Amino acid sequence: MSSMTRPLTGPHLTFDLEEAIRDLKKDDAFLRSGRVGRTLAKSGPLRLTLVVLAEGVEIGTHHAESPMTLQPLEGRLRYLVDDDEVELGPGELLFFGPGSAQDIRALEDTALLLTLTHGGEEDLQP
Repeated sequence: MSSMTRPLTGPHLTFDLEEAIRDLKKDDAFLRSGRVGRTLAKSGPLRLTLVVLAEGVEIGTHHAESPMTLQPLEGRLRYLVDDDEVELGPGELLFFGPGSAQDIRALEDTALLLTLTHGGEEDLQP
């Protein structure tokens, strides 16, 4: 279902993550830049996004004022915390506050769930 017609909020949403990852890997944005994301759900201060990164692509540093989590579903990430390099893979979850994890980079083709929280619904507007 296209992002323009699928619901982003509701009392119950179910996702086939394997299918969504396959679709994102075929997306023009991913083929051009090696990076694409699709918001799966938005509710109040919560936003859940599926992100696919090609090997070597860097996310950078989280500059928002709110905490976030990264949960790799496949592949591996490397990031810096206080000048220490840390790796994260499937079955692991990274929680961090603004600017705490820096230089986040995909070590191989990676799919991850990104969870963001915001101060309020107004923060979710483009």
